[in-house]
Amino acid sequence: MTTPGKPTHPNSQPSDSTPCDGAATSCPSDALIRRENVIFVGSESDYDSFWLKMMFIAAAYVLTCGGLRSADKKTLAYVDIEYTRYEKLAFDYLKEKAGFNIIKLASSSDIVKHINTRPESMEGGKKVKLLLQDVAFFSHGVPGAIKLNFRGPIGTPDIDFSKSELSATRKDAFVPDGRIYSYACRTGVSKVWESFSSDAEAGMEDSLAQMMANHYKVEVHAFLRRSFYGGVLRERSTSSAIAEALKEARKTQEGQVIDLPPEHQALPHPGLADGLFSGAVREGTSEYALWRKAGGIQLPGPGESPKGLSAGMHVFTPQSSPS
Repeated sequence: MTTPGKPTHPNSQPSDSTPCDGAATSCPSDALIRRENVIFVGSESDYDSFWLKMMFIAAAYVLTCGGLRSADKKTLAYVDIEYTRYEKLAFDYLKEKAGFNIIKLASSSDIVKHINTRPESMEGGKKVKLLLQDVAFFSHGVPGAIKLNFRGPIGTPDIDFSKSELSATRKDAFVPDGRIYSYACRTGVSKVWESFSSDAEAGMEDSLAQMMANHYKVEVHAFLRRSFYGGVLRERSTSSAIAEALKEARKTQEGQVIDLPPEHQALPHPGLADGLFSGAVREGTSEYALWRKAGGIQLPGPGESPKGLSAGMHVFTPQSSPS
């Protein structure tokens, strides 16, 4: 069953380490559960844009600043494709200042491997298990698949989380109150049409979101529409001022990291949006990527398409299999 819901991320509960309540399969009542939050960040090769290159990383920052529930371990797993050294300094900061475990994803199987790697140990005579609590995806997506290297450079792999990857993961990877948040496009629908008469017509019951809810027995929060990341890095009304400031600063700072007061930077990215007919060249933003020093302003929201579908995140809960 699906119901409308806001993309909220309560952080008031549970405590960092809680005894298992026995609700999860293969979870002994006397086991001590450690909780892990994981944020998956995809590459951005589709838009070729100063304004959007860093949109997934910036959006992930919103959740690193208290957006997820307290956990014993925090991991950020990202696709290291077409991000420059300057752009990846954001991950170094999360590792050094926010205590995140940073890992690179080189294939779809790396996602499966991390979900399936649930270490067990003994502590004070009790079994200790590390299970997933909150998992979030920031990447492109299509109905049926979260695409973490969408339209990546020739020779780079597809890095997806779809039905085949889901089926390869263990069903007991999550704590009983686990949650998944997908900020990829259309994770909540299964049909690829561009117009619908109702949400039900979009095949929500066969969506990847519903499959994940059924598989892990957790809540899954996902969009029916395409995701909109345009407001993550800046207020749209500031675009002209940012572009003009960058254009002026490049006269004396070309190739350097450029501060764009009061809260942004332009990070050098050779080759980005530098095509012969690129509007970015005329705008003065080519070969740079926009970064906000504090990360994203807000989480992504729903876009305008497909038509006929409700806005906001929907909460998918586990459905029983037909008897």
